[in-house]
Amino acid sequence: MPSLLGFYGLSLLDALNPSALVVTVLLLLRGGPYRKRVATYVSAIFATYLVLGVLIYFGLDGVMRLADSLVVERAGYALAAVGGSAMLLYALFPPKSVRGGVRMPQLPENLPLPLVFTAGLTITVAEFTTALPYLGAIGVLRSHTADPVAAVLLLVSYNAIFVLPPLLLMAGFAVFEPRVRPRMEGWLARRREKKDDTWFWILGIVGFLLARAGIVYWVGVLGLLPPAS
Repeated sequence: MPSLLGFYGLSLLDALNPSALVVTVLLLLRGGPYRKRVATYVSAIFATYLVLGVLIYFGLDGVMRLADSLVVERAGYALAAVGGSAMLLYALFPPKSVRGGVRMPQLPENLPLPLVFTAGLTITVAEFTTALPYLGAIGVLRSHTADPVAAVLLLVSYNAIFVLPPLLLMAGFAVFEPRVRPRMEGWLARRREKKDDTWFWILGIVGFLLARAGIVYWVGVLGLLPPAS
């Protein structure tokens, strides 16, 4: 029971997904059959997250054995050093075209459902590297049960909680649309007009941490640090 409490606690933490809520707001304000669009987007998130979770759960032994390899370890730290340095430099010295931040895109009025599904799939895969609660939950699940059917059912329930906020947002919008639509449209209009450099800060901080970890590792491997006195 304690392990399941931790498992579902991580699902609630993971459900606080700002990007999913922002995209849901955009889909709600397009007009027309927004329920189909939001349902398609949420289905893409649910299916992608579930498939990735199942693959990791059943292939975790192989992944862990691979991660224990010295070659993979050193390659990973090398990529962290190079990639982190590139991220940090990009954040400090961005191109003129994005200097000062970026504006939110203006979505077309008519969005085909296959495009919405593809967007959900792509965003979920792109953000999966930050899915630490999900990876932690899969680790908890591995220690809780070895039954594949039970594991898949638990992953289904985890992902149902994970996609609940966009669905609740859609339900609330359907009930209070006349009252909340003007406010949501005003918020989006301000976001489109204003350039936001927050992501540069995030990119720079993440890049610094990655570069620091990679460089410190390789300085130790190459013996460039002076011996401790």
